Amino acid sequence: MTRPRVVLDTNVILSAILCGGNPGEYFAMASAGVIELCTSPFILEELSRVLKRKFRWPPSEIEEMIKWFRSFSTMVQPKSSIKAIKRKDSDNRILECALEAKAHFLVTGDKRDLLPLKEFHDVRIISPIEGLAILSL
Repeated sequence: MTRPRVVLDTNVILSAILCGGNPGEYFAMASAGVIELCTSPFILEELSRVLKRKFRWPPSEIEEMIKWFRSFSTMVQPKSSIKAIKRKDSDNRILECALEAKAHFLVTGDKRDLLPLKEFHDVRIISPIEGLAILSL
């Protein structure tokens, strides 16, 4: 059986980096080869921007963290443009990554725009806790 392909929304990656906990379990599963974690240049840029602006991380630490995250992630370059979310265009970039990666799951904490979709094309959109219940079987 192939490993489930998973895209983590930027908010989940940030939670994993800053707090560990349930979101951090995805890093452990990816490092152990249980799941294939997929990401995109946009997600890494957004992550870098937030760590710098909101959390005041120094550039060298951001660079190290991105390098570490990439070591257990598969990079995809979305080719199609999506306009499914009107309110927050950056959520469309997350959906583009999930589609390009042919992800089974998009894990997000976004209760306003992404989680209500439940599914987008063939990608299930789930919360971090829901994902752990499914993927830890």
